[in-house]
Amino acid sequence: MLSNVWHCISVQDIINKETCYCLPQNLTTRDQGTHHEESNNMNEPAKTETPVAPTKTEKPAETKASKGKPKEKETARETIESIVFAFVLAFLFRTFEAEAFVIPTGSMAPTLFGRHKDLQCEQCGYTFQFGASSEVTRDGTVLIPNSRIHEARCPNCRYSNPQAFEAPPFKGDRILVNKFQYELGTPKRFDVVVFKYPEDSKTNFIKRLVGLPGETIRIHHGNLYRVAENGREEILRKSDPNKQRVIQIPVYNDNFPSLGLQEAGWPNRWAGVERTNAEGSIAGWSETPNTWKLNEENRSYQLTKEGQKPNQPTWLRYRHFAPKDSTWISIEANDPVEANPRLIGDFCGYNTIVEDTLRRSSTDELFWVGDLNVTGSVEIDEIQEGANFTIELTEGIHWYRCHLNPSTGDARLVRVEAGLNPDEEIEIATAKTSFKGIGSHSFWFANVDDRLCLWIDDDLIDFGEEANYESSELHGMMPDASDYTPVGIAMQGMTGSVSDLRILRDIYYRGSGISLENGELLLDNVSEWQRAYRNHGKEIDFFEVQIPEDNFFVLGDNSPMSSDGRFWESTHTVPRQAFVGKAFYIYWPHAIPMGVESGYAVTLSYHKKFTRQGEIVTDRSYPLHYAPFYPNFWRMKRIR
Repeated sequence: MLSNVWHCISVQDIINKETCYCLPQNLTTRDQGTHHEESNNMNEPAKTETPVAPTKTEKPAETKASKGKPKEKETARETIESIVFAFVLAFLFRTFEAEAFVIPTGSMAPTLFGRHKDLQCEQCGYTFQFGASSEVTRDGTVLIPNSRIHEARCPNCRYSNPQAFEAPPFKGDRILVNKFQYELGTPKRFDVVVFKYPEDSKTNFIKRLVGLPGETIRIHHGNLYRVAENGREEILRKSDPNKQRVIQIPVYNDNFPSLGLQEAGWPNRWAGVERTNAEGSIAGWSETPNTWKLNEENRSYQLTKEGQKPNQPTWLRYRHFAPKDSTWISIEANDPVEANPRLIGDFCGYNTIVEDTLRRSSTDELFWVGDLNVTGSVEIDEIQEGANFTIELTEGIHWYRCHLNPSTGDARLVRVEAGLNPDEEIEIATAKTSFKGIGSHSFWFANVDDRLCLWIDDDLIDFGEEANYESSELHGMMPDASDYTPVGIAMQGMTGSVSDLRILRDIYYRGSGISLENGELLLDNVSEWQRAYRNHGKEIDFFEVQIPEDNFFVLGDNSPMSSDGRFWESTHTVPRQAFVGKAFYIYWPHAIPMGVESGYAVTLSYHKKFTRQGEIVTDRSYPLHYAPFYPNFWRMKRIR
């Protein structure tokens, strides 16, 4: 079974000051008792809000204007009327136009953060967020006994950070919801929607809408499909690739290498390589130390004329040397470590918490993810005849490439078929770009939802419909040894450097959510993973729902930790009348306290906790609010 799936009972209404509730779907007996006790202690009558009616304005008597008190009374009355009128307008706006909510849990992470903590990894320096909803009771003010998160695993280097225990907790994102939009129009696919929970109409949920009335929706291999009457599957992709790009999940950021791994002799994930079957090669690639040179100071990879062979691409390649928890345990014990490449899995950093000192993690990494992105910057120093810059993404037995000509700015998308010579390419589409001449350019290449997308200098390049393909016709959606080294960059007939390299993956929508024993270990061995998936794929990674008319199907972006339409007991869909509105803006993410680490910050209030006798007392080690602080401007943004 999928362990520790979280379940959002409600969304907090800031205006009404209603409580947002969130409970883990699979609680232990102790946890269930604790939450039940808290529910009894904190259960208060719901507050109602009576709109204030404007006072009736009478026609003033026709008397001479006088000085003093009469004029003051007229001013006071106008002030009161203005205040009352403002309250009425605010009430009407809230009722019919927009309403503010706060997100309690992480079912929509990384799009929306619930109650969470920010942490900078002490090994690699990467900053990440992880969910902290499990630490407190429903109203978010009372700390549950023995619930503190002891460690949080960095999604970049996989180190379990013990400072997670003392990290300050923050409430979830505060968002604005457009309520009027659905009064006039119909909800659209991939909208982020707020609705009344079908199994409890008194509570609100927030999810992403993925299925429309009358459709049959199928989930497998991490993708969403609409099933036609003839049984043919049509993949559901976001029509706007820019909307797709903002919900991709980080896999590795090369700007943050781990010093601990380097000191233990762990290999760098990016390296100059060439095709060979020599001993120690990975998926037919062996390191060539005399080609791409790493500048450790600025994490850039330089290629000169001396490092190239004439008329051949010189490859820089990513190998997925992702350490496991056992790797870090060996390093801490000064034991030798062995680095083996792995398949990229559906590891979700927001969920990677360790809730006790026995290092039991609340998440797992089970399924191979083939929908990848690579982004970075390239500095072109010199261009020769026949110059070419290539970006490659592999998925199973097929390789997808983008060739960029720095002399003309032309871009070509090509595919290498299974079993053919890797240099025999099938052209897919062409387009013009700004990738031209000596200088700097940023790039982002994506193979997501059976579509190839390219951004150059943050501009989306239009390849038309030819950039779309159907994976069912190309391959069987199984990983291959090439997925140990799924990303490559090459230069030919040119010199320069690349930097700011990042790998990201698409959301992997799990099917039933049932896990295999030791599922994480399967990612170390392609053949074993293929065998296990062929034997159990239908039961562990498949879901299908037929949506009734006037109903919709919704999922959370945090697929491994979302209680959504896949898991509801009474129904899998949301009726049209249950919709509250469309979430459209994060207007206030948590504020950033100043001087917490140095001790200059002032704690304004603290959480409370249970004692063994049931008395609720203040816990001075678990703050509610800090001062001073400044707004978290970078996360104030439109919700896509």
